[in-house]
Amino acid sequence: MTRWCTTCDRPVEGEVCEVCGEPVEEPTHEPMPWRWRFFIVATAIYLIWRIYQLVSWLTRR
Repeated sequence: MTRWCTTCDRPVEGEVCEVCGEPVEEPTHEPMPWRWRFFIVATAIYLIWRIYQLVSWLTRR
């Protein structure tokens, strides 16, 4: 991930911002919220079910 200067609100390549001279913190990875995981799993199950219904409908015709 690219480092981000919160003072200048811009990406920074080094450990110090070139514009304001402030030290830049190391970016942290936050885990994905459980609601998003639930939404993704529910959407995948729904799409699989709808594809199954389509295939069964096409084979009966």
